[in-house]
Amino acid sequence: MLFLMTVQDAVQKDKLIFIYQSQYSRMAYTAGKYLHTREDIEDAVQDSMERLIAVIDRVELDDPVRLKNLCCVVARNVAVNLARNKKQKLIPLDEVFNTADTGTPSPEETAMENDLMSRLMAAIDSMSDIYRDVCRLKYINELKESEIARLLDLPPKTVNQRIFRGKQILKNILMKENVNA
Repeated sequence: MLFLMTVQDAVQKDKLIFIYQSQYSRMAYTAGKYLHTREDIEDAVQDSMERLIAVIDRVELDDPVRLKNLCCVVARNVAVNLARNKKQKLIPLDEVFNTADTGTPSPEETAMENDLMSRLMAAIDSMSDIYRDVCRLKYINELKESEIARLLDLPPKTVNQRIFRGKQILKNILMKENVNA
């Protein structure tokens, strides 16, 4: 847990420790889909935790689904980059996750919002990896483009372009779904 040495604030350290303890196995599993050795997997988790430090103030521990998604996306991208650097064979990963209830007041609103969220999640899941990751971080985790760029180790313009294209893809998917409904 070397990443803790870079953080001075006690609240941030507590958050990082909680994330590490609750999400380590999930992040290691995700990284293991792309990496072949235990050392590489541990390196990927360590690098992922270091990247999460950049956005630790915006990470909400109250929503376990969003936390899981954030950690998995970051770990997956770090593992892919590490695998590319090591020239290892990449294994594709299709992540499926559930959304949590948002707690809206009326049952009708809750049902409509859950339906909309599940349609959005299905549409995002059907996209290619490069657009799926930035769209999850942008629309599900509500991160800024600059934060996404830091997490995924991409230039900000690349992130903006992927969000723009992802938004167009989402629009087309949802429009086709409405026509077919």
